[in-house]
Amino acid sequence: MAFALWPKRIHCPNCDYEGKARVVGTGCSLWLLFLFVVIVSFYLPPLVIIAVIMLPWLMLKPADQICPRCKFAHPVPK
Repeated sequence: MAFALWPKRIHCPNCDYEGKARVVGTGCSLWLLFLFVVIVSFYLPPLVIIAVIMLPWLMLKPADQICPRCKFAHPVPK
């Protein structure tokens, strides 16, 4: 889960939409990879180091917020 607890208010320069953004890219596949690494680390202890590095990165990775109207990936926050 990347951090986006609620959608930001945005202004889209592409279609002039103003309002709440659509949140995408919450990183579910990365969390599944983290879970896999944690489970496998019981059998291969050096993987614990990878899991320790991966957890803060997953928690601090921001989620992408896009324009819901035109799907523009880089709207301007308001």
